[in-house]
Amino acid sequence: MDSNQPNIARAERKAITRAEMDAYRKERGSAEVDLLDEVLLSRKRAWQVAGGFAAFALLAWLVTGGTMLRYARPLPQYLLTLDKSTGELSQVSIVTQDMGMDEATDQYWVSQFVIHREAYDFYAGQTDYDFVRLTASGQVADDYLQQYRGAKPKDKVLGDSESTSVHINSVIVDTRHRVATVRYTTTKRYRDRPNAEPPQYWIATLAFDYVRRPMTAAERFINPAGFQVTSFRPNPESPANVGKVGG
Repeated sequence: MDSNQPNIARAERKAITRAEMDAYRKERGSAEVDLLDEVLLSRKRAWQVAGGFAAFALLAWLVTGGTMLRYARPLPQYLLTLDKSTGELSQVSIVTQDMGMDEATDQYWVSQFVIHREAYDFYAGQTDYDFVRLTASGQVADDYLQQYRGAKPKDKVLGDSESTSVHINSVIVDTRHRVATVRYTTTKRYRDRPNAEPPQYWIATLAFDYVRRPMTAAERFINPAGFQVTSFRPNPESPANVGKVGG
């Protein structure tokens, strides 16, 4: 090989001028700046998207929290509704967690006592009689049972010529002192009349207790709780007071 060949190859290479070097550096710097701008722009968009999601999450949290707070408010134990056509006041009772089973149980027994005590149906008379006999005590029991004793017992005199139905409008119970106030309506029907008599409105105050006493199996089926009414005072409710909460 010719010893002059490397020198010729080096001589054929073109030297890079300063102007070309400056242009290369300028072009390289511009590309790096564009890349940096693109990176910064991407980061800005990412933060905007993240901020949007955060705002949406906060709004959803506020809406959910507001809804839960609204429906977490304690419900009233009693809602009183007024029938505008008759003026009759009725109670809608809501059994909530705040309303213990003791109160619901008291309301049940009180309402059942008033229904059996104040109703009259010749064909269901024995059921009413047995219930009141097992749930009333003292004078309360004597006043009721007296109607079916003596020379003119109620069922013998009336037979099935008439009947009286009872509708409970409201039961307010003082569980601690075991006293209840009951508003109810009675409606009398005569067998030989096509229409019922005008309803009668009543308000009664009664005292009650739960006692243990010997009972047969049949009696326990009727009154398993040992519910006892010790005082019962029914009074006609004035038409002017029907529909008034404090009437």
